[in-house]
Amino acid sequence: MAVFKDLFVDEEPLTMTLTTDFKDFKRKRRQEEYQSAEMTVHVDDSFEVSRPVRIKARGIYRRDNCTNPPIWLNIRHSDIEVDSIDEVVRMKLVIRCRDSKLYDDYVLREYLVYKLYNMITPVSYRVRLIRMNIVDTGRKNDLSQSWAFIMEPDTLMEMRLQAKMIRNDRLSMNVVNREMMDKMALFSYMVGNGDYSITGRHNVRILALRDGGEMPGFLVIPYDFDYTGLVNANYAVPGEQGQELGIEHVRERYYLGPCRSREVMERAVEELAANRDRIIQYIEDFEYLDDGEKEDMIGYLDDYFEEAEDEDFINRKIEPTCRQY
Repeated sequence: MAVFKDLFVDEEPLTMTLTTDFKDFKRKRRQEEYQSAEMTVHVDDSFEVSRPVRIKARGIYRRDNCTNPPIWLNIRHSDIEVDSIDEVVRMKLVIRCRDSKLYDDYVLREYLVYKLYNMITPVSYRVRLIRMNIVDTGRKNDLSQSWAFIMEPDTLMEMRLQAKMIRNDRLSMNVVNREMMDKMALFSYMVGNGDYSITGRHNVRILALRDGGEMPGFLVIPYDFDYTGLVNANYAVPGEQGQELGIEHVRERYYLGPCRSREVMERAVEELAANRDRIIQYIEDFEYLDDGEKEDMIGYLDDYFEEAEDEDFINRKIEPTCRQY
């Protein structure tokens, strides 16, 4: 099964087919039950591998409001003989919310947000793009094709980072490594992500290095970027904190990181600016998204970079909404 050797390293999209009664799956999406399915991974034109898996709907908003809810892909007992995923039980599979090209674009744009954050720091979720085929046995083997992506399982991320997940909803920003917190908060501002919180672990994971390492404090990793301004989904609304600030649209940026000295914030701004060319180039080179969609993403990011060059940027955009703790 060499197809899984570098599952989250290879940039080439993986072609996958899920065969199941998808009609029944959608009908039961609010139930906490797994459903049997067949997963086929197409290695090339002459070779494919099929294994039994189980699937279950996940998420909150998308499970209740999407025609196609995101999926937990449970590979336990699937006899996938690959050392790197021996400890993995399930993976998150993000599929399009509804059956239209618009929602395919949202998937690709969200995938790109993950890839951009990978450029900023390896302390991030890795993702793999999927050419998704769904064969719905509940509709006479009706075939639908779309884009999707799988997320690095927490187990693999813990092994890669030599860290352990912390499941504590009472933590605050002051226990997170300062450099990581500032990096994540400024990146979130750049992509228009106001839907996260350390307390309650809302759309973030908190990890502790297993050996203590040289990095003091916990690590923080954001996820679920479909509510960001960079994705600009038509169903997205500002997070609770943004609504309290009077924010009306997800494309309005607001900073939710901790208050720091001007010197510290300037350094964080400069470090993010150093990645500008790589970020823009990656989107320009991404061949699976239409030019108009790429231009919209690049324009939104350029607005940030130009804004951040203003000498009053920190005073006007960071300090008014930064969090004291």
